[in-house]
Amino acid sequence: MQTREHVPFLCPAGHRLDGGRVIVGWSPCVCPPCDARGRGLRGHRTYLCLDCKDEHVTTKCYLPYHVPARDAAYRWP
Repeated sequence: MQTREHVPFLCPAGHRLDGGRVIVGWSPCVCPPCDARGRGLRGHRTYLCLDCKDEHVTTKCYLPYHVPARDAAYRWP
């Protein structure tokens, strides 16, 4: 079964995430939204805005959104 995911077109600072201005990556995670996705999909697709990076700011979007477990001893990211 093929899944389609929402792709953001703006970073939180309002920059367009066009080709050549964004780095798309993957970050493994077992937070509740990722764990519910099942084996092989436990993680977040990440979007790093290069316009923000040029301004010396790190702006990264995570899909699905990261939600720490209620009993987590840490908050990541």
